[in-house]
Amino acid sequence: MLDAFEYFGTADGYLPYLAHFLRPGGQLGVATPGMTREVRDLGVIPPHIKRVVGREAIAWHTAQWWRFQWEITDLVDVTSARLQEDAWRDWLLWARACAERQPDGEKANRPVIDMLIEDGGEYISFALVTARKR
Repeated sequence: MLDAFEYFGTADGYLPYLAHFLRPGGQLGVATPGMTREVRDLGVIPPHIKRVVGREAIAWHTAQWWRFQWEITDLVDVTSARLQEDAWRDWLLWARACAERQPDGEKANRPVIDMLIEDGGEYISFALVTARKR
């Protein structure tokens, strides 16, 4: 799953539901917007992020949060949980490419481009998590 899991996968009961569809030894992989530190620990959504994505950023978690969330179920063995190196730069490249190629792309992508430039990798990343069903 790419860039969608944060919309539904943070619910405590979702991994048990999803694991029902995996065979023993089946693999699951997720790449989802993540944070270098938990919003809960920061006590606030950083303003440059909140301006663009609002409360959605509450669902952007660290790789360690995802590791715990999955391992606590005893349904899967997490094989990897890490933040993508320089994810904000890759996202910025994508947003700039979209701005160049889409009709009205500059206007539509400018808020994301500005957010990523202002962040510079301080908070924004992608959490990459893989697991195997027990």
